[in-house]
Amino acid sequence: MINYTEFSSSMNDDDDMISMIIELYSEEHGDDIRVIQNKYANQDIEGLFYTIHSLRGVLLTLCEEKATLQLETIENLCKYGDKPDVQRLNEALEEVARVNQQVLTLTA
Repeated sequence: MINYTEFSSSMNDDDDMISMIIELYSEEHGDDIRVIQNKYANQDIEGLFYTIHSLRGVLLTLCEEKATLQLETIENLCKYGDKPDVQRLNEALEEVARVNQQVLTLTA
């Protein structure tokens, strides 16, 4: 989950900047779970790497910790051409789904 206090502090409590980054996350990464699942199913390990790398970077900006760590492990596997275990991937995507739900509450 996003550590909103830390995220807000990192943005100098600038509500406009916070809103912009959250909206950008939704627009740019709101469909990443489906994209990741498709790349995994199609054995596109390189594409999986780039999608997860980008998602993880944005989650770091949002001061999210759990999914970021899970995705880092998967990213490292993909970086070396290894396909991650489906259970590991699903656990990370479940956490991303929780983050996406949290983001919806922040934009409402």
